[in-house]
Amino acid sequence: MDIAACESFLAVFDTGTATAAATQRFVSQPALSRQIHALEKHCRTTLFTRSKSGMRPTHAARQLEPVFRRLVDEVRTAESAVSTFNEVRVPLTVACPTMVAEGVLLPFVAETKTAVANIVERPTISIFESLSRRTADLALAPAMPPPEFASRMIYRIPFTAQVSDTSELAGRNSIDIRDLAGLPVIVPDKSNGTRTEFDRHLTRAHVLFKPLQEVSRAHIGQAMVKAGTGVIVTVDPPKYGLISLALTDGDVPLFAEEWAAWQPDHFAEDSISDFINDLLSWMQDNPLFSGLDFSPSTS
Repeated sequence: MDIAACESFLAVFDTGTATAAATQRFVSQPALSRQIHALEKHCRTTLFTRSKSGMRPTHAARQLEPVFRRLVDEVRTAESAVSTFNEVRVPLTVACPTMVAEGVLLPFVAETKTAVANIVERPTISIFESLSRRTADLALAPAMPPPEFASRMIYRIPFTAQVSDTSELAGRNSIDIRDLAGLPVIVPDKSNGTRTEFDRHLTRAHVLFKPLQEVSRAHIGQAMVKAGTGVIVTVDPPKYGLISLALTDGDVPLFAEEWAAWQPDHFAEDSISDFINDLLSWMQDNPLFSGLDFSPSTS
């Protein structure tokens, strides 16, 4: 199949005339017409009806249009990938939740001047779809990736229970997860990866309780707690003067794991590995992340 002919077909399909299509394709009109005729011969059917007003796609052309469009898109994607093979580092598109983008990735990119193709914010619940659809090269999320992806646990972030400075709990350093059952607790909603990890900790500790409120972002719950409503369980830094208590299971602090994931056959796997290593080196040298655990996963 001649890709150039497919591109000319799509130009005629979109513009409706050979003249406009030729202009769009930066080719002469006779050259474009020869491509269309050759494509019709290959397909053994008429693809456009010609008239003084232009070229109208036939039923066969309408059936082929989405197929040719996908084919051209795939070829362009392949050409883009091939064009990066000689580059030392391939700029990546990274998908991550808003909290990770704002608190980690954007400062990292700005301070280290690391080239990225894009940073795309996605909720954890759907973030790995970006890898399946190949709209992102790398996903970072507080959730264990599905087994079909290559993955690496990159750090653990501690869970805390945050209370107002007027709370009876404010003088404590920690709170056991079992003690949450008797408290008005605000938790992340189920679109958040940390909620999955929190629910897993509850199950392991055999704790059953109904949260007071589910929130889409920790900042919402933190504002509610500051206003006098309950306790929030989160991995976010405290805001609004809240007091942060370590959440534990007995004497063991509880953590959420942050994972990196990518397609196992990704053409830029070396660049992905370098990106992760550079990110971790930057975080380990940054006092803002001193509370994280960067030791390898043992799960």
